[in-house]
Amino acid sequence: MLRHARPTLAACAVGIPTALLLSGCGGLSADSVASVDGKDITKAQYDQSFKFATFQVNGPTALQGKNPKLIVPTPPDFKSCIAAIRAQMPKPAKGEPPVADATLKTQCKSGYDQMKQIAFESPIVQIVVAKEAEDNDVKVTDAELKKGWDAYLAQPNVLGGKQNLAKYKSVAGLTEEPLRAQQKTDALLQKLNAKIVKDRAKVSDKDVEAYYEKNKAQYTTPETRGLHIVLTKTEAKAQAAKRELDGGAKFADVAKKYSEDQVSKNAGGKLSGVTKGQQERGLEQAAFAAKKDEIVGPVKTESGYYVVRVDTITPAKVTPFAQVKELLKQRLVADKQSTAWTDWQEEITKKWRKKTECRDGYTSTFCKGYKEPTTPAPAPGGQQQAPAQQPAQ
Repeated sequence: MLRHARPTLAACAVGIPTALLLSGCGGLSADSVASVDGKDITKAQYDQSFKFATFQVNGPTALQGKNPKLIVPTPPDFKSCIAAIRAQMPKPAKGEPPVADATLKTQCKSGYDQMKQIAFESPIVQIVVAKEAEDNDVKVTDAELKKGWDAYLAQPNVLGGKQNLAKYKSVAGLTEEPLRAQQKTDALLQKLNAKIVKDRAKVSDKDVEAYYEKNKAQYTTPETRGLHIVLTKTEAKAQAAKRELDGGAKFADVAKKYSEDQVSKNAGGKLSGVTKGQQERGLEQAAFAAKKDEIVGPVKTESGYYVVRVDTITPAKVTPFAQVKELLKQRLVADKQSTAWTDWQEEITKKWRKKTECRDGYTSTFCKGYKEPTTPAPAPGGQQQAPAQQPAQ
């Protein structure tokens, strides 16, 4: 069964559109489909890449069974592809109609477009990655590639195991060379990723201090006040309550006699740990404007009339920079790490877009004049794209 797969900066998260856009060509030789910084990608290279892309889109599961065979969509009618997919499908349930040829044709067309896209994109990506690795002094030795060969082949989206290598050669009609080229590109990307993230995630003490000063409110414990309150329905009752308090009556007795707020009334009128933004606006303004032990009111609010006494004032406290420095540094490093690789990829794509000429009928995000599609179309036939392998973080 055809599956969706796509190359990225070797699975690098550079988006590839699902539909091919036409891109102009400049001074390309007659035998070239693209030129990357003066290095031609010939039609013969593209044809070989297309064979490998056909295997990639079919997927390693195509190697299973007694007589494995790749589905090769052939435009414009895709008849052989439609027949091959239908042969793999279970028979419809009794009373259910078979899947229409038009639906299968859409799936075949989607698979073909992906093969063509991958076939064109992969050689460009390999050139770009090799050059960027060289510029960043990143190397992968033959010994490293040899040591990691079996593990590479074992990846589910590569071969699913070294035991499938002979079948791959037979069914795909290819040598190990495309696999080894892809392995090297992936390995270079792994090392590039590690270097780029490390280099771009450096944070100085000045960076940390500047962040602290800008966000100091996050590291400040706000002022709190302990109160006693009485809430009444009428201003007259509030005035009566205040007179008794001014005369020396106990707050608990006055609250029990007059207050409508059951919670504070049960606590003798006590309301502890009040910070700004928690209470009604009028009560809050009065409470934070009053002095310690001062009785204020009546204060009119939507709930009624308050009489308030401030019992305690705990000033706001700023956590010293020294106490949060390391935590902030870790946060800033993590933030930079999360964007470093994506930012680098965007920069590299724009950089190489200026150096890459593409023939009409072929396109890549690296092609000169490439424009991002405004609204990416969903994959036809309800197919889901296989997730691209990402470089290790």
